Amino acid sequence: MDKEQILNLCDNLIDQFTVLKGYIQLDKMNNKIDHSIVKMQEVDNLEKVINGLVNLLITLD
Repeated sequence: MDKEQILNLCDNLIDQFTVLKGYIQLDKMNNKIDHSIVKMQEVDNLEKVINGLVNLLITLD
């Protein structure tokens, strides 16, 4: 694993957090729409990215 792979995973992680933050902001602006399903999907995606990053970091020499 090289630095580029780590940076790509971190970029993906930041993107997932940005999406989740956007849905939270939408909930604040418009209480009539329930985004909980989408937020849970984004949390699941974040979990996968974080687990992938941890697994890659464990294999570093």
